[in-house]
Amino acid sequence: MKTLPSTLHRAMPIVAAALGRKFGVAVRVGGTSACTDGQTIVVPSLPADSALLPVAWGYLAHEAAHVRHTDFAVYAAAAAGDALSAQILNILEDVRIEQAMAGPYPGTRETLQAVCAHLLAQGGLSAPDANAHPGTVLSSYLLLALRHRVLGYAALAAEAQRAETVLRAVFPAPNVHRLQGLLTEVGRLDSTQAAVALTRRIRALLEAEQPLPDEPQSAPQQAGGDPPTDTDAADQADAGGQTTQAQGAPSGSDARAGTDPEQTDDAGTDRMARTDGQHAGAGATGGGDAAATSGGQAQPEQGTPDQAHSARSQDQGTSAASATDPSAPDQGPVTGAQQEALRQALSATSADLPGDLFGTVRDLLSNAGAGTSQCVLPRGEPFAGNARSGMHLLAAVQQTSRALTARLHGRVQASRLDRPQPRRDGPRLLPKRLYRAALGDPRLFARKRERVAVNTALHLLLDLSGSMGATVHGSTGGSTDGALKTRSMLAQEAALALALALDGIHGVSLAVSAFPNEAGHADALTLMVRHGERPRARAGAFLQVPRGSTPMAGALWFAAADLLARPQTRRVILVLTDGKPDQVDSTREILRLCRAADLETVGIGIDVDVSWLFPVALRVSEVTELKRALFGAAQQLLLAA
Repeated sequence: MKTLPSTLHRAMPIVAAALGRKFGVAVRVGGTSACTDGQTIVVPSLPADSALLPVAWGYLAHEAAHVRHTDFAVYAAAAAGDALSAQILNILEDVRIEQAMAGPYPGTRETLQAVCAHLLAQGGLSAPDANAHPGTVLSSYLLLALRHRVLGYAALAAEAQRAETVLRAVFPAPNVHRLQGLLTEVGRLDSTQAAVALTRRIRALLEAEQPLPDEPQSAPQQAGGDPPTDTDAADQADAGGQTTQAQGAPSGSDARAGTDPEQTDDAGTDRMARTDGQHAGAGATGGGDAAATSGGQAQPEQGTPDQAHSARSQDQGTSAASATDPSAPDQGPVTGAQQEALRQALSATSADLPGDLFGTVRDLLSNAGAGTSQCVLPRGEPFAGNARSGMHLLAAVQQTSRALTARLHGRVQASRLDRPQPRRDGPRLLPKRLYRAALGDPRLFARKRERVAVNTALHLLLDLSGSMGATVHGSTGGSTDGALKTRSMLAQEAALALALALDGIHGVSLAVSAFPNEAGHADALTLMVRHGERPRARAGAFLQVPRGSTPMAGALWFAAADLLARPQTRRVILVLTDGKPDQVDSTREILRLCRAADLETVGIGIDVDVSWLFPVALRVSEVTELKRALFGAAQQLLLAA
């Protein structure tokens, strides 16, 4: 039984909720597909021993990065154009947001690398064949090269080198050189709009007028001072844009790669020499030799994870050098096949291009979660309610709960008093007990008794299922119009009264949630009071109407995830319900996990026995006594040792 506490802490819903809190996004575990709507991330529930759990954490980190850093309106407008531009933008934006996420959350780098490692091992992340569609060749190169060079994923070094070899064989050398020059800016992108702008520049580069087939380049003449062509002017504009952005970029290897042409050329000299040899070898022996070269000792910067940062700096310097050096040896004649490759790439459809990397991840997770459609961890939805009606409810609840509140405060205060206890020995005499010596009572000394201060976090779960709409006879108390009240009204009044009472006790933190959500859906619940909020300001949230069924298991998962994140030493879940949960077995399992993780669970049944479900249970036959029973349960919990 010693391993059970870690089971709850490592359970997928608990970890997912913790990641959601850490990243500041809403997470829901359950359903049959992985998806996000820009606000909530949904992940199918996976078994505790699933090999896809690291992939799921990477997916959460990636989608959280989108939620935090992507301007979805700008992205959607730009991605609505041609397929190739949408593909390029997706790759650039993915790299940008993951790099931005790794700043405040360095652990996400390793998490996201685990996704690439899994796909690489499964053959889903490899360099394209030489006969693949040109759009696929370009997209695969961008994906592999940028994740290797910008994000520092050393495991992709060999595939990135193979992809570059294929790219150079398919596309004209001038375009490849200039493309690599533009890619040095990826590490400095600071917004979705910047990624869109770079995407357009890359497409403009591919669309630029190319020399006729077999027509030699006039680079030496241009270098000697002849008037530049339109293409050269565009290249100079690109270079100017790089310099401008580099001046505003933060210091670091990525910024230095594009700011000093002389340093860039020097840094890329050795690699350019190696690259020339690789290209010559590739022409004679094919991609296999290139792959072997990338794994050899001639390129240690791509061979070890410890030198990933050096690899990114040198690779970017090489790209910039080859893009700006007019005498680069790869500036050869453009063949008709290469021009046709450019045309095919620019006119590619979505069917011609590879799928999105994290689209593949979504498919993996969705397939693994198929058949488990029920929601395991619902998302929390804020509920404000009507402020004016809430003030009326607040006044009524305070009036009818004064005696209960005073008694609860008095009992808790009394438990904290440190009255001296008479003992046979001690550091101080009790003068008022000296007469007891004549009676043979040796307890004349005072010794203080250690008392444990209240340090408790509670999460109160309210069942607001449809059955809570039943009218309760004799329940007009506090009602201005004499109308009868429903179970849900009395339960919410009792919950508000308890929240107000506990709000004045130091060392107690209370949260109140209702299930299902306002629309009656099991995949969400409503947040009535969060830890640290003042119940007075949230009184309007205690005026909800009953709805839906009783998804108690998901609500318990939510409360458990909430309490495990609290610093209090004692953590208690109080459940107020009038019926049987929708998934009995799932409810029993989470209750078992809670007990094993030292989370106390107390069930209060409204005219129903819940002792068969909860280890500590209380039945309230008269709903009008619910408030008194709830206060009594809270008092026992707070005074217990």
